[in-house]
Amino acid sequence: MLSNDRRSEIATFLRIRRARLQPEQIGLPRGARRRTPGLRREEVAELAGISTEWYAWLEQTRDVHPSMDTLQRIAFALKLEPAEQQHLLTLGGYGQESGSHGSAREAMVSPQLQRLMDQLECCPAWIMGARSDILAWNRAAAVIHGNLHTMQGIERNGIHQLFLNPRMRRTLVDWEAHARDCVAKLRLTYANYIDDPWFSELIGLLCSRSPQFVEWWGEHNVRLPEDGVKAYEHPDAGRLVFDYAILQVAGGNGVPLQLITYVPTSDSGTQEKMEALLVGFDHSPRSRRQG
Repeated sequence: MLSNDRRSEIATFLRIRRARLQPEQIGLPRGARRRTPGLRREEVAELAGISTEWYAWLEQTRDVHPSMDTLQRIAFALKLEPAEQQHLLTLGGYGQESGSHGSAREAMVSPQLQRLMDQLECCPAWIMGARSDILAWNRAAAVIHGNLHTMQGIERNGIHQLFLNPRMRRTLVDWEAHARDCVAKLRLTYANYIDDPWFSELIGLLCSRSPQFVEWWGEHNVRLPEDGVKAYEHPDAGRLVFDYAILQVAGGNGVPLQLITYVPTSDSGTQEKMEALLVGFDHSPRSRRQG
């Protein structure tokens, strides 16, 4: 059975995606009398091979239970991208993770993972949990995030840092593009944890303190994790440029975690700058269990 919050997410997502798709994209004439932005409900229903009434119930948050096949046909009708298809299926209860996992908040970082990060001397590295809580890090990570030891509770969260820490806004080049991307990735993960107050705590805090987060969260965009490049303007060293990769790893108690690694790009001088910044830098890495 889908919760009210989950049905509401499905309805909003479908309405936004339907409004985005223009009739010309599916070979239909626009017509002079069309007032609906995007497609009409009956057009989506016809393309998906379902009744207009039943599709309308989905957008009205009625207590209906769509099958995986039905959601896949709706995704095809709306020309959803792979991340959007995955998101819709997860909202309907057919994701890779089923429902909320209370164990996710109890994620633990093994000593082996910590030692691995410690060996990446000039490469900032973090271990993050399901809602992007920073569970462990190495010395080089403090060059980017500052002193993580002094941050308490939800403050030590990657998305909290991105939106509510002035340091990140000052130093991260192309902050808006990266922040939008982060919100889209969070929305994809959130589909697994809609009914979990632990996850909603982060969303509620960000919505109460960041108008930009509220705006982008309301767009219901989703995006799959991917590797890329990030640049920072460090107050002492100047421009630092990294290739970053996101790896899925198992925590000490089997809970899936993400290992984010930054590698200095070649010919940017970042390697040498990191070496200079870390000389005599006293910031012993720690890992924290999240409860």
